[in-house]
Amino acid sequence: MKHDYLTTLASVLTVGVLLGAITLFPAQFEIGLELAKTQVIGNFGFLFTYPAFAASLFFLVAAVTPLGRLRFGEGPPEFSTPSWLGMLFSTGMGIALLTWGVSEPRYHVEAGMSSHEALLTAFNHWGLLAWVGYLGVGVMFAHALYNLNITKPAERLLGNGFLSRLNLVSLVVATVIGLSLTFSYASTPLRQALADGLGLEVSNAAMILTLAAFAILSSVSGLQRGIKWLSNYNSVFALTLMLAVFVLTFPAEILKQFILLLPEYLVRYPAMATDIGLGDPERKAWLADWLYAFEASWYGWFIFTGVFIARISKGRTLRELVLGILIVPTLLTCFWFVTFGLAGLEADVEDVFQLVRGLDTSGILSLVLLLNILLFFVTSADSAGLVCEMLTAKRTRIFWILAMATLAIVIGWLGGDVYRVILTLISVTAIPVAIGIFALTFGFLRRVLPRRAAGLEQSRD
Repeated sequence: MKHDYLTTLASVLTVGVLLGAITLFPAQFEIGLELAKTQVIGNFGFLFTYPAFAASLFFLVAAVTPLGRLRFGEGPPEFSTPSWLGMLFSTGMGIALLTWGVSEPRYHVEAGMSSHEALLTAFNHWGLLAWVGYLGVGVMFAHALYNLNITKPAERLLGNGFLSRLNLVSLVVATVIGLSLTFSYASTPLRQALADGLGLEVSNAAMILTLAAFAILSSVSGLQRGIKWLSNYNSVFALTLMLAVFVLTFPAEILKQFILLLPEYLVRYPAMATDIGLGDPERKAWLADWLYAFEASWYGWFIFTGVFIARISKGRTLRELVLGILIVPTLLTCFWFVTFGLAGLEADVEDVFQLVRGLDTSGILSLVLLLNILLFFVTSADSAGLVCEMLTAKRTRIFWILAMATLAIVIGWLGGDVYRVILTLISVTAIPVAIGIFALTFGFLRRVLPRRAAGLEQSRD
């Protein structure tokens, strides 16, 4: 208990120092972030992508071997498969897909890529490389919790000493930073909707605090009612939105491109995932801004989402987790980008909000979009608060939700491209998180492999 409060205090102080640096030295803070991204991530970003690529190959093979029957815990799953998948998708991607589905392909096309290459690039950023980290951390923590009976894997896999505490602090801080981006993603369109629909001008800070209040209401209702039911509604709204865009634009062309692009993505995946821009300084700079930056930001989310996945996956097998966390979400994500990316390029719009307004002048789809954003946000913030509470002291979930909101408000005061600032911040803080994830993986394998070897020896006897 004492250690929990020490970890909590250290995490709070770290977030406080971060807030102070942003507030007191905003220009120097941004310069330092950009320098770290260029020098560290630009030169060593492959240390993020290579392990993720190797892990994706391992899990795809493991799922079709006897190892795929490994079950995490005893008894039936706690949640139905639709609810489980809904919570996975809401927490793992959710609001980011709404934000980037139209914007990223358009950006690449404007930078000189063909629409074909732009969509393949988006697949690489949001497909297997993104989801495999959630799967890897989820499997590691689920096995530790339910099969090895390790109640606090993030601490005990690293020996429960100073290094494990330091790792916990970096994981909590990365989660707080990651969710501050989600606050910003949700705040902007909701404020615009209030201004357009009701003529009501709401400040960024007021909107973020309102969103925090929604997340707190969800958190006090419990996992079975709050996150579970909101995730179910999220899934319905997201599928409705995607099907509406699919039907109202050019479904035949979308299907054709998806069928063409998916196998090409799988064939080119090894080359795209391991690209380091060898001998090409411009390519290395592009990788630092896109592939490496995205993968670094995923590392910032891997623990938060992976721990949550472990929490809701008791009773399921490794094969189910590979299907539900890696394969199905990747397929859905790729179809999402083809649908929204092609529709956005054809309509020549900058974002999903313009696309939806152009497709449906009645405003019904715009309402569905806004509800989707709100619910995606609430489930992400609530589940992030739950994970921070699991990593620190009990009954701190509301505090962590408010900490995320505070960081989003302070970064908003900087002005400029808030999304870029937070994405860069996530990328930079993901460096110690990645080190921590690698250390946890090593600690986990040290626990598992001797047991596995002993089990095989007994079976031979």
